[in-house]
Amino acid sequence: MSSKLQLTTLAVLVSAALPAQAALYKVVEVTNTGGVTGAEYYGTAIQPSVAGVNCFDSGASSATCEGYKLAGETRNRPDGFSYREEVPFAMDNSFGYIEDDYDGFEDYCFYQLGYATCEYWASDRWSSWYNETYSSNTPNSLAFIEGTAVLPTDAKNTVINSLNSSGSAIGNYSTATVRNTPINGDITGWKQGRQWATNGTYSVGSVSSRTGTGGERYYYFSKPAVWNGTTLNAVKWAYNDQQDGDYYAQGSMRDLYVDGTTFYGVGYNNYKDQHMNATIFKGTTTDLTNLNSVQINNAQVDISGDNIHSNSVATNINKNLVVVGQAKRSGGYPKNGAASNRLFIVPDASASSINASFFYGGIFFDGAGGEMGGINNFNEIVGRIDSENHREYDGKQRRQRAFIYPYGMTPKTDSSEEAAITARRAIFKNKAWLLDDLTNGGSESSNNNQYRIYDASDINDAGVISATAVKCSGGYDSTSHNAYCGDGNGTEKVVAVKLVPIAGSDASAIEPRSYDSTATERKGAGLGFGVLTILGLFGFMRKRIK
Repeated sequence: MSSKLQLTTLAVLVSAALPAQAALYKVVEVTNTGGVTGAEYYGTAIQPSVAGVNCFDSGASSATCEGYKLAGETRNRPDGFSYREEVPFAMDNSFGYIEDDYDGFEDYCFYQLGYATCEYWASDRWSSWYNETYSSNTPNSLAFIEGTAVLPTDAKNTVINSLNSSGSAIGNYSTATVRNTPINGDITGWKQGRQWATNGTYSVGSVSSRTGTGGERYYYFSKPAVWNGTTLNAVKWAYNDQQDGDYYAQGSMRDLYVDGTTFYGVGYNNYKDQHMNATIFKGTTTDLTNLNSVQINNAQVDISGDNIHSNSVATNINKNLVVVGQAKRSGGYPKNGAASNRLFIVPDASASSINASFFYGGIFFDGAGGEMGGINNFNEIVGRIDSENHREYDGKQRRQRAFIYPYGMTPKTDSSEEAAITARRAIFKNKAWLLDDLTNGGSESSNNNQYRIYDASDINDAGVISATAVKCSGGYDSTSHNAYCGDGNGTEKVVAVKLVPIAGSDASAIEPRSYDSTATERKGAGLGFGVLTILGLFGFMRKRIK
């Protein structure tokens, strides 16, 4: 008999005895892309929800909850370097790696990632950068909001970082002459601009001094930016050196919250020695260019004289002034066997001392790496995290999966909302979960078993999540985390999905997935570049610093 999990008579009886709506989420694949086509589809943002709607409520409308729009993007190949970031690899503010073309890509991989397969890694990304830089510049990232393509005139690559309350895109696009222009937003006097978030009145992002194309491809600086309606305000750097040797000052604002005339922004800013450190911006809406920059301690680049991190950024803030972000360990200072991108939280942006606490406990083992997705006003945090804890140095890269973390009450949370937040947290048994564990069981189990949720990029207050999944059409061979697709020969693809709470579900509906006893060694049939990335097949880590 096969050692893979078999559905026994007992399991059938147990399954039949479960509530009909077991599982917390229904996985809804988004296929209405407005005619946009690509090899892979990624969910990047979810429409903010209407006040007072909680899709976990027993009386919640499925039409309303499934109706929140998802924003997504395609990929036919990896980004050369991210279309979102101000500088290559979120840390190369000397532009040394990227200026060296293929050799620079390989050097970055070797010194900062350490994979044994850096030739493959570099070649894969260099081919995209070559296409964008020297060749036909055929589009790679085509963006959509359910049912509508987001294709500004002459756009080459478009990204959507968030949606506003009406479901319109906040992001940027590239043309043949400008690498990044905001989808909506004036950048007069600047060559590039990026936007990340808006509250309807103010929008935040960054502006850069050169186009990022042609002869202006390298050596540019950027500043955090706030748009008051259409009026652009470039925010001062924390340490006002525009250039220091080969390094150029950089800054970016990724999210905001405005309380009356008090402005809070989060992102990163330029500090001494041109370090790019996670930052909380504080000030008044009457003087947006002179916002104060408060460095987030414990997440900064330089700690006690050593560059422990290569970069750090605060990614999100909510109305409770909870800030979340990530800090990338330098390749020279790995932690517990990996130079990981660690996730952190700051419970109160208004505190006199701002310190990051890295996620730890439960699914967040010490040294786990991941990517921050977002946080809603219930203090529910989503993203992705390592789902394996073996050493990456001299071993294989860890696989990652999407998570949700119901953080609970924080110092600035309104006491009138305590009952609602406590009730929502109880749905998750007051702890963090891999989202795959919350899509298992009950009447949705068969549909949901077609998907393993790789990334969660955003969450609204109603509890609906934008995500990216690996799909095995018809379902994986079992409901386990590491199940085969078609006995290891099936075709898997990357798809954009929404995770929609099942009305009336509570903690009793959680059925954690098991693990098959046979190790899953996928044979590569039908795997595109995105699936290979998601499955963590880029190889082994080597010890090397630069």
